[in-house]
Amino acid sequence: MINVTEIPINEEDIEDIRLWGAAYREETGMPWGRFAKAAGFAESTLQAFLKGTYKGDNPKCARMLFKYRQTIEAQTKRQAKLPIDPGFFETETSARLEGLLLMAHEGRITAAGTGPGTGKTMSIKDYKAKAPNVYVATMRPSCQRVLPMIQQVQRSMGMPGLQARTRDASQMVIDKLVDRKALLVIDEANYLSIESHEELRAWHDETGVGLALFGNEELIAMIESGRKSDQLARLNRRISHRHIQKVPTEGDVEIFCSAWGIEQGDIRMFLKRIALTPHAGGLGECQQLIEAASLIADGEDREYLSIADLRDAQMARSTRWVKA
Repeated sequence: MINVTEIPINEEDIEDIRLWGAAYREETGMPWGRFAKAAGFAESTLQAFLKGTYKGDNPKCARMLFKYRQTIEAQTKRQAKLPIDPGFFETETSARLEGLLLMAHEGRITAAGTGPGTGKTMSIKDYKAKAPNVYVATMRPSCQRVLPMIQQVQRSMGMPGLQARTRDASQMVIDKLVDRKALLVIDEANYLSIESHEELRAWHDETGVGLALFGNEELIAMIESGRKSDQLARLNRRISHRHIQKVPTEGDVEIFCSAWGIEQGDIRMFLKRIALTPHAGGLGECQQLIEAASLIADGEDREYLSIADLRDAQMARSTRWVKA
């Protein structure tokens, strides 16, 4: 990329950048407003400039549009060379988790306790995008008690945030769920109290709603054998299927590397060691390392990642203690 601030702009240069701008908008189908905003123009100014009717400072407009052009071209060049985020892709673990969601959607209760970087949240989002009547409520530490939990569920269901007593708020949810053949997914359910879990179980019993409790490994331990597990005996008995998994599978890592376009054997082995180390962050940490390493390679104008890039990126990450 070059600094064009002080470079003289002649009529031929202005025409070249004008033609590029018109062609770019036609190829991308980008609305005028979005194009102008991205390039730093007022919409009317950009339209007039590209049509050749602008009466103002045309060299200034040409410089502005050239800056935008070289940014787009640099980004395209980088994307052609280095890995880019492929979005959601199915793994062995995501297939198992989808199976739990499907079972729950039939009116059962299922549970999953997985370590970080196993694709839990992405699997939930993918299922919600594919199936009807799926409500996903993600809990936080502040949602521990019954009323905050109910309010978080209400938000996921698009219900107005009304001030109500706990019993009334719960009844609103029940009224919404009756006869809907819905699935209620509670993500990060490990944050919830015994009373909140029992409230969810009561909703299932009264409405027949499918209930999927997803969280970390502590969730399953709390339900099955925690010091208050006797208070969750009714919930535990109703869980038809459950899944516990600390780290991604080796197959998950292979699929991950292929989805990200990582073919080098040494890098695949490096990422596999990271992903399969407990508490190292799983595939999420691998993604962070690839993105950081890509910036290193791009900064040195290299076309491909090297194992040195990954190791340099790891030094600044929380997994520097993992000997990969």
